[in-house]
Amino acid sequence: MKYRILGRTGLRVSAVGLGTMVHAGHFGPMDDRESLSAIETAMDLGVNFIDTSDAYGAGYSETLLGQALRGKRDRIVLATKGGNVMVGPDRGKRIFTPDYIARVMDESLKRLQTDYVDLYQLHNPTVDVIERGEVWEVLERAKQAGKIRHYGVSINSIEEGIAAVNGGRSDTVQLEYNLLAQEPAEKIFPLAQKANVGIIARVPLRRGILTGKLTAADDGRFQGEDVRARSFKGEPFRRELEKAEQLRFLVDGNIQTFAQAAIAFCLAHPAVSTTIPGARNAQQMRENAVGADAIIPAEHLQRIDELWRGSLSS
Repeated sequence: MKYRILGRTGLRVSAVGLGTMVHAGHFGPMDDRESLSAIETAMDLGVNFIDTSDAYGAGYSETLLGQALRGKRDRIVLATKGGNVMVGPDRGKRIFTPDYIARVMDESLKRLQTDYVDLYQLHNPTVDVIERGEVWEVLERAKQAGKIRHYGVSINSIEEGIAAVNGGRSDTVQLEYNLLAQEPAEKIFPLAQKANVGIIARVPLRRGILTGKLTAADDGRFQGEDVRARSFKGEPFRRELEKAEQLRFLVDGNIQTFAQAAIAFCLAHPAVSTTIPGARNAQQMRENAVGADAIIPAEHLQRIDELWRGSLSS
């Protein structure tokens, strides 16, 4: 495994990390034994950055991860998030008041069975929340108290990412960046590099589209709590598959699978410290980890750029 420094945090993180949203069943039913096997395999392969959230299964992923890390906490750079309300009368809302974040942070620590996390992230704050600044004070107090080592944001829009970097308070920015979502490279990464803000690239496999394993027939199985039932059903799913087909040329030479090519693309940008694909089981974790060593040739990167400025961005 290769390692990089996560911006100004100074944390040494594996180039390929592990995202745990999948372990809460957000991409179809999961078996806890397979989830635990994926986490154990990650650590065996040298993966030391694991990202979770209190929103994943209303804390379920944190609880599972806490079990997996018993006696092994010191091997992991652990990141979690808060702000999305998943239970009670406010379910579906995002709350970033100091009192709320202070409370859910403590609840996350309890589920994770640890007295601190290396990185605590506000989960999808608005530009107004980022710029107003009230919540940053509670994060700083938590840092001084030893509950968190560093803090940042996980964002959904370019505007939120720019606000976070320019605001000067966020040590890291987690965002979607992949072969089919390259906007951050132009609009956020240069700012982040100048400010030494660490970039965590999530959704490198575009919810499975960039694994090369999905076909149009899979549309029918995106049901219930599967997040793809909301965003990738029908025509949008078909268009995504068509775009992905244009990138099959990346599976060539030292790159054996489409997933490894997608991960290697994220890591090819110097602004990216780590990328956090999910892994349902040990086999997927092993395949993802190989992406840290894959190198996309310069001519292929140039072709990707040309496609992005043409058919991929339409």
